[in-house]
Amino acid sequence: MKLGHHSFVLPAGTRIETNMNRREFSFAVITAAGAITLARYDQVLAGRGSAWSNTQEDNWTALKTDSGILFVWNRRSLHFTLSIKGDDIRPLNDPNNIFFLVDGIVLQIQSLPINDFAADARKNKLDDKSILLAHRDWESRFLESELLKTKIVLKCSSDKLANGTEALIWQYDLPEKFKSPDAHAQIYLTMVAQDYVVLLNSVINPTAPEAKVRAFLKETLSTIKTSAETIDVKKLQEAIRKGSIP
Repeated sequence: MKLGHHSFVLPAGTRIETNMNRREFSFAVITAAGAITLARYDQVLAGRGSAWSNTQEDNWTALKTDSGILFVWNRRSLHFTLSIKGDDIRPLNDPNNIFFLVDGIVLQIQSLPINDFAADARKNKLDDKSILLAHRDWESRFLESELLKTKIVLKCSSDKLANGTEALIWQYDLPEKFKSPDAHAQIYLTMVAQDYVVLLNSVINPTAPEAKVRAFLKETLSTIKTSAETIDVKKLQEAIRKGSIP
C-alpha cells in the first residue's frame, strides 16, 4: 500500500465528518492498496472549534483533541465514541470506508449488524465470544472465496479489553502476490456492541510490527463508549473547546 506524505494537522475541536453510503467491510485495507492516498483539505480552519461537517444520515465525525482525536459513530441504531491517541493522525482518502493513519499505523473502523452473519444469535442466546467467532468464520470465508481466492491460516485468540469487554483478535499473513513493503499481514480486533460487531482493522509491516499494532488496537477499542441515543457532536465539540472531554 503506497501512502502519501501530506501532513494533516488540526487544532483541538476541529471536526471532520463524512457520509457512508455502503459497507465495504472486508479487506478494505488490502483492496485499497495503491489507491489510497492521504487526504488533504484545502479549507482554511480558523482555529480551535472550527469544523468540517456533513449533515446527511449515516455519518461519522472526528473531533481533534489534545491527545489525538475523538471519533464519533452515529449510524443507524449504533452510537459510540472512540479515543484515538496519536501525534500524527491523518484521514485516508477513501469515500466508502473509514481509514486513518495514526503515527504510521493504518486504522480502519467499521461495524456490522449481527443479523448479517448470525441471524439466530439472539434467539439461540449466543454469548459474545460465540458471536465473534461466528463473525470471524463468516469474514474469513469471504476473504478466501471472493477476494484472495486461496486458503488462509488464521491466528486467533480471545482477549479482554482494559474495560473488561470480551474481544477477539485474529490475523493472517497475506498471500505472496498480495504482499507489499507496507502490508505483510492483516489483523482484526472485534467486540460486540448491542446488536452489532465493532471492528478495528490494520496491517502489519516492518514499521508497524505485530506487537505494536495489537497494543494500539486494544488501547483504542478499550476506550469505546456506547450510547442509546444519537451522540450530540456539537456538545462534544464545545466540551473539547473548553478543555474537557465527557
